[in-house]
Amino acid sequence: MRPDDRPQPGRRALLGAVLGLGAAGLAGCGIRLEDDAPRVPLLPARTPVPAEDMLLALTADSLRLATLAGAVAAPLGPELATLHRRQHTVLRTTLLRGGVPAASLDASSATASPTATPAPAAGVPQAAAVLARAEAAAAAGARRFAGVDEALLAPVAALHAQRFAAATLLSGRAPAVPTDALDGDAAAALAVATSAATYLVEVAAARSSGAVRERAVATLSALRRLHADQVAGGAAARDVLGVPLPFPVRTPADASRLATTAVTDLRTTTGAALGGLTGTHGAAGLAAATRWLGAVEVETHRWGVPLAPFPGLT
Repeated sequence: MRPDDRPQPGRRALLGAVLGLGAAGLAGCGIRLEDDAPRVPLLPARTPVPAEDMLLALTADSLRLATLAGAVAAPLGPELATLHRRQHTVLRTTLLRGGVPAASLDASSATASPTATPAPAAGVPQAAAVLARAEAAAAAGARRFAGVDEALLAPVAALHAQRFAAATLLSGRAPAVPTDALDGDAAAALAVATSAATYLVEVAAARSSGAVRERAVATLSALRRLHADQVAGGAAARDVLGVPLPFPVRTPADASRLATTAVTDLRTTTGAALGGLTGTHGAAGLAAATRWLGAVEVETHRWGVPLAPFPGLT
């Protein structure tokens, strides 16, 4: 048979070959479809993840905050710089696994690089004030992320709670996060947990003196404000009149340990409730989670617990 006489593949065979290349060849080679790439016939377009633009901005903002924190003195500056870099890594990895092109992430983060973010003027107080304003602004915008994928709502809420805590610790006052009073089981359960923690800190205050007592009194004020916020929407929460002590409390050191345990356990409980809050109440739940978990994070730090990039989540 002459070369020109060989059978030529039909249209159906060609179509199958192209589809096979799109389904197997590209995936095997790790080739990713970019949003702005020329459209190739028969190859599917990439579907953006929910609220992708906002998540890209949040990822870049974490890097920007890490840069700002680098200009702030110890101990808060280095601690915040480390956790913001961790947030950036977690968000970037999550988006890459969701199919977001690395080029999109790199382009978004480029404006947050150290060369693009001018360092604050000389003076640690000014640097801390700049960072505090940036953290507060981020916390105040938490409710804008209600459109992210349901699986990301709790981590996004925890991240904004960290921003709330950082702004509070840097400036000495809580940021102005929109207040939407919530009702429902999740809010009621958290109010009960806060009431139980308050009782334990009351015991710690009563069985201590000096600096430990002063710290316990400050935490009590914060927990009572938190409880008032949690029941403001009419959540049917019962008051806790007493709970068993987890260990004997006889010395100031015991009292300090008790208060630390109470607020640390409350942080874990609040973190576990984030999914219910945000899933049920959307934007209002995100704002409430930012305020409530952020306030608890401030108190855990008051008792020597390191700040976390996603407080309350394991």
